[in-house]
Amino acid sequence: MFNCERCGKTSQPGQPSYRKVVETREKTYPYRSHANRGGPFDIRDDPGGTGTEIVREITICEECHA
Repeated sequence: MFNCERCGKTSQPGQPSYRKVVETREKTYPYRSHANRGGPFDIRDDPGGTGTEIVREITICEECHA
């Protein structure tokens, strides 16, 4: 059981919960040398880059998800 963070209702036992992303931010990942090791002869670099990161998410009920 959980409380819906959108409408405030308390769920019934066994009712599924859903997560909704409320806030994101831009993130820059640095270059990493020898970061991916698939085996003794498979060592690769991670090029890094930019992407998004979840800052905050809320738990909502089935009615709010629809």
